[in-house]
Amino acid sequence: MTASHDTSLGRLRRPEYTGENRCLPCTVVNVALAAVGAVGVGALVAVELGAALFVVALAAIWLRGYLVPGTPELTKRYLPERALRLFGKGRDPGPPAAIDAESYLLSAGVLVETPDGSDLAFAPWFESAWRTHLAALRDAAVEAAAPVAASPDGTRPAAPADVDALAELTGIDEDGLSLRWRGDAGFAHAGDDRIGHWESRSAFLADVAADSALTTHLDDWASLPLASRSGVLGALRLFVERCPTCEGAVQLEERVVESCCSSYEVVAGRCTACNARLFEIDLPPSLANAR
Repeated sequence: MTASHDTSLGRLRRPEYTGENRCLPCTVVNVALAAVGAVGVGALVAVELGAALFVVALAAIWLRGYLVPGTPELTKRYLPERALRLFGKGRDPGPPAAIDAESYLLSAGVLVETPDGSDLAFAPWFESAWRTHLAALRDAAVEAAAPVAASPDGTRPAAPADVDALAELTGIDEDGLSLRWRGDAGFAHAGDDRIGHWESRSAFLADVAADSALTTHLDDWASLPLASRSGVLGALRLFVERCPTCEGAVQLEERVVESCCSSYEVVAGRCTACNARLFEIDLPPSLANAR
């Protein structure tokens, strides 16, 4: 009897939308709709019937992840971006730009036009300084290398050498810093505040090396606010041609970032050798719509 009951529930269950895959925005939207429907039935017909329908609706949402057919697509299409961000599902807009990164880098001579005038690239002095600092970071990482076990939440702490580098990058005492990796992505915190996110350790090393090079050569660099420096460092990664970790070629690719609640097209820079992602930016609407 129990086995038959479990089998029946199994046929109703949608594992792609429940358990670890359950989407909080979709669940909230469906519970709200169920509540509105139940209140309506209770007011027009009978309170008991409304309550019974609400219980049935909650059971359906628990088993299937949603009540209204097509919920993932409906949520993706109609739920505002700001509402998605409340549940951690929207795109992170990042801190507001306090400086025009491209103008700053051009005026400082960090970026220069390519010989044919069609693009921008690292100035030779910056390329040399950046690679010197990268080599030092890689050597330090090799000397301090040791296996690091993942925590129960799936994250793993960064090596001490990387935390030291983060302290240099942010100007924050390392005792108050933490850097953890989840898969390829890294997340930095100062106390309870998140102060940084990197797509990969290669992206992190690119920023640390660039910060060291700019600190040495630009008088005003260290005086810029952290948010401004972060924006400039992220912009510099757009011009990286060789992976900071393995020296593989960095190639541009277009892809769709999709979850049950959102879908948008991005341009990403990825190493063709180790697959590390250096950056990811939204594809301009004019290009996305032309596809």
